[in-house]
Amino acid sequence: MKSEQDESGSKELEFILGKITKRSDYVKASRGRYIKTSSLFLQKVKRDDKKIPRYGVTASKKIGIAVERNRAKRRIRHAIKEVLPKYGKNGYDYVVVATTKTNKVSWKTVLNDLEKAFREIK
Repeated sequence: MKSEQDESGSKELEFILGKITKRSDYVKASRGRYIKTSSLFLQKVKRDDKKIPRYGVTASKKIGIAVERNRAKRRIRHAIKEVLPKYGKNGYDYVVVATTKTNKVSWKTVLNDLEKAFREIK
């Protein structure tokens, strides 16, 4: 979905992204297709509808303490908001899983890895 005007009245297009909120949807995505890059995993699963693409972000305790997990999730969420409108398909759920390298690599690397994963996943 697109919104043609924001609060300031400009005609910039903004894409609305859905979020995955239920654990059962994360579990379904874990059983779907996935691809691993140097700094993250991308999981993809087809839903039964044709609504907007949804995304979810996870980071296990393997990443580190809560501060490190939250930083990794913030970086991934920001990258998703740039990449998903270009590569996301309606009717699919995408879950990005942080790895230990997510916080250690540069921002450009995280963004490039996510774009690469979206292009390669089938």
